[in-house]
Amino acid sequence: MDKAREAYLLEHTPGLKEHDAAQHRAFLQIEEDALARHPDPTPDNIAAAEAAEAALPSRKRTEIQLRRSFESLAVHLPKDARRKRKSFVQRGQRAWNRANPTPLTSELERTLTVAFMKAHGH
Repeated sequence: MDKAREAYLLEHTPGLKEHDAAQHRAFLQIEEDALARHPDPTPDNIAAAEAAEAALPSRKRTEIQLRRSFESLAVHLPKDARRKRKSFVQRGQRAWNRANPTPLTSELERTLTVAFMKAHGH
């Protein structure tokens, strides 16, 4: 029934199909940009970070390790990249949604749902 209602809403809301298609394309692009901007660290990146950390004075090294809960850099750096990517994607998606409001308002959705229920005998 949800699929049928979704199809009904798509069919009866002017511009909703186009909005959904544009949103899908934009979100794919945002995800690609996030991966380009915050790629997973390579073993060379991790080795370089470990060497840079090892060169720090003991107190600074301990401070940095405390900040990441003593996780090794091989564990911390990929998690950090994923977190930054997720944040970038969420910011981009929210910005796109603010700039491109959906043509399906909650009032219109309620009205169309009632019409759908009547039309399909529910």
